[in-house]
Amino acid sequence: MRHGFPRALRRIVERMAEHSVPRHRELVRGMVSELDSIADPAQRTRFALGAIAAIVRLALSGYGEAIVHLPGRLVGATEPHDVVHSGGPSMLKFATRQLLRRHVTPFAVSLASLTLLLLTNYAARQVPRLTERGVPAGTIVAALLLAVPFILAMTMPMAVFIAVSWVFSRLGAEGVFSAAQRERHGVRRLIAPVFGAAAVIGMLALVLNTQILPRANARLAEVLAGAPRVNSRTMTIGELREAARGVRTEAGPDAAARGAAYEVEIHKKFALAAACIVLALAGAAFPLRFPRGGVGLVLGSSGVVFAAYYILLMTGESFAQRQAISPFAAMWMANAVVLVVVLLFVWRPGGHGAAPGTEVLAIGG
Repeated sequence: MRHGFPRALRRIVERMAEHSVPRHRELVRGMVSELDSIADPAQRTRFALGAIAAIVRLALSGYGEAIVHLPGRLVGATEPHDVVHSGGPSMLKFATRQLLRRHVTPFAVSLASLTLLLLTNYAARQVPRLTERGVPAGTIVAALLLAVPFILAMTMPMAVFIAVSWVFSRLGAEGVFSAAQRERHGVRRLIAPVFGAAAVIGMLALVLNTQILPRANARLAEVLAGAPRVNSRTMTIGELREAARGVRTEAGPDAAARGAAYEVEIHKKFALAAACIVLALAGAAFPLRFPRGGVGLVLGSSGVVFAAYYILLMTGESFAQRQAISPFAAMWMANAVVLVVVLLFVWRPGGHGAAPGTEVLAIGG
C-alpha cells in the first residue's frame, strides 16, 4: 500500500503531462523523469505532490516558456517577453484610481494625527509663556493656528511615507506584489501612480513652504515677540534670494553667516517638498523587500526613517550655519542619504541564478 501510493501519484503526474498544454508539456515530462529517478518512497511522494501543485500553478499562471532545473528539484517558469499578462485577479482589481483611493484615508489620518501631535507639543511649550505675559486667549489661539503651516511642512512628507508604507504592506499581505512580479512592468504599474501623487503633494508643499509659511511665520513672530520681526524664516523665496544677493556684496564673517542662513532657508523649502517623493520611494521600498511585514514594519520603519531624516536635516543646517559645508549640500544631504540607503536596501541579486522574469517553483524536499 505504501509503495502503491507513489505509483498512483506518478500515474496522475504522467496523465497531467499527457493532457497539459503544449508550452508546458516538456516541463511536466521533466517532472515525470525526475520522479522516476527518486528511489525513496517518502521523498517520491513529497515530490509527486509538489509536482502536481506546480503543474496546477503553471496552468493557472499562464507562463509560456519553461526551464527545468532538475538537480535541485526546482522548476523555473519564464514569462515570455512578447506576451502581456494580466498578473492574475489581484492585479486586475487595482486600477490607478482604485490604488490611489486606498492611499487617501491613511494619508489624511497620518497627516491629521502627526500635525495634532506636534501642535500639542508646541502648545505645551508656548502657551505657559504667553499666559505669563498676559496674552489674551484669542491671541494664544491665533498663535497656535499660525504654527500649523510650519508643522505641516514637516508632517506632509511623514504622512506620505506612512500612507505608502501602510498601503503597500497591505498589498504585500494580499499577494498583490506576487501578482505584479509575474506581470511585465507590474510593479511599475503599482508604484508609478503613487509617485505621481507624491509629486503633486510635493508641489503643494512647495507652495506652502515658499508662500504661506513665511507670512504665517512673520505673524507668529510678531505674536510671540510682541513686535514685528524680520529674519530668514519670515521671508518669501523672492525676498530670500534678494537678501542673499545683497549680502554677497558685503564683507566680514557676519555677512557670510547671514548669507548662509538665507541660502539654507531657500534650499530647505525645496528639499522638504522633494522629501515627499523621496519618502514615497522609501515607503514603497520596505514593503517590497518584506511584503508581509505588517503593522510592525510600518511603525518600525517610520520611526527609523523619520528620526534619520530630521537628524540629518538639523545636522546639515547646523554645519551650514557654521559654514562647514555649503547650504545646498547641507539641506539636500538628508534626501540624498535616504535615497541611497533605500536603493541599496532594496537592491539584491537573484538568489537562484535564474534569468530575469523567472519564477522558481520548489517542488521537492
